Amino acid sequence: MAGATRNTESPSSEQGRTVYSRFKAFLFLTALIFGVVGLIAYLQSRTPSATAAAVVQPGAQTPVAPGKIPENWRDDLGVPVLCYHQIVSDAQYRERPTPYAVTVKQFREQIEWLAKNNFYSILPDDLLAYVRGEKQLDFKKGRPIVLTFDDGNNDFANYAQEILEEHKYKGVLFIYPTYIMARKNRALSWDEIRQIGRAGHAIESHTMWHPMLSTMSDDEQRLQFADSKKILDNKAKVNVKHLAYPFGIYTTKSIAILKEVGYASAQTTFHGGNQVGEDPYLLRRYLIVKSDNAKIFAEKTLARSLPLRYVNLEPGAIIDGDTTMDLKIPAGLNAQNLKVKIFSTTQQFEYEPKSGAMRIAIHPAKKRLSVLEIVYKEKGIEYRANALLNHKRKPHETATAKKTKKRRKKSRRSEEV
Repeated sequence: MAGATRNTESPSSEQGRTVYSRFKAFLFLTALIFGVVGLIAYLQSRTPSATAAAVVQPGAQTPVAPGKIPENWRDDLGVPVLCYHQIVSDAQYRERPTPYAVTVKQFREQIEWLAKNNFYSILPDDLLAYVRGEKQLDFKKGRPIVLTFDDGNNDFANYAQEILEEHKYKGVLFIYPTYIMARKNRALSWDEIRQIGRAGHAIESHTMWHPMLSTMSDDEQRLQFADSKKILDNKAKVNVKHLAYPFGIYTTKSIAILKEVGYASAQTTFHGGNQVGEDPYLLRRYLIVKSDNAKIFAEKTLARSLPLRYVNLEPGAIIDGDTTMDLKIPAGLNAQNLKVKIFSTTQQFEYEPKSGAMRIAIHPAKKRLSVLEIVYKEKGIEYRANALLNHKRKPHETATAKKTKKRRKKSRRSEEV
């Protein structure tokens, strides 16, 4: 009887199971992506409050050769970039609670804290000129900061814009056009975007439809960058030159294609302020989330950076098997105060104080992504650097996953019978 039942199963039932399996796979991938982003946010939150004294110090503004670490890197506080997603009313948050939403009250308090501590906003062109060593920023009048808002939510027009402009702050909207084109209830309209641009806020790209770039081919990435820029330029009446990586994830090809298409910089979701000499396509940016109380917000805003330069691998390179990663960090550090971690697991490393050369053994990982974290503590201040590691999925691992999926599917059918 059991065999008869299986043989008479309708095509629609089989199709339904196929759709269900694909839906589960989509949910798993989505959960993985947000898990990585959540872990990055967690790593970002562990910054000591000793950085608070940094506000009154001057910033280093000396041109630096590409790849070189300035000797006075400790004096360069860098320019912090804060990343918001949703600014919502209390009622909206109760209706749809999410860690990436910040309430209007919370946002207002954060902006008032920035104003009280003499922060002033700058835009991506200014930040790019600073890290290139081409522009002096006034650290005497206060601390420059970049305030960014991802996706294109109408929260900016409804709440954030007025609060920012009360303090003469300008924001940066990183928009992915398909969100606007779909006319979602929470999305800005093209007319609103143009008005925001005319008010002096920056309109930049967040790709075409917010994909995970490490899963895409070169041609697919090229379309994401080029189509987004073209539509935003035409619809918003701007000249897009900067991009925020979706989920903060990128590959070596992402950077090369961005340059080819005409982007001047790109932002990740990693720790710290952006210093002179920073790679323009690896700019640091902090996620601001609902759980950030006043202390955590201040610590994120005042976070200190450890300069990091790649030697034998390109940023975003695919890690295939056991790999030795050669990096350069500042020379003259006390090696006992250095720690290296990958997803919170301590790693062995070699460090040469005279040259600043660091060598780390990177091992294969089951996950597609991992985060390398280098932490250095000195005189009560914590300096941190991060690097994204993309791991190649081996064919046999993919085949094993498919076999496991088939076994589970067969098991479910047996249980149903």
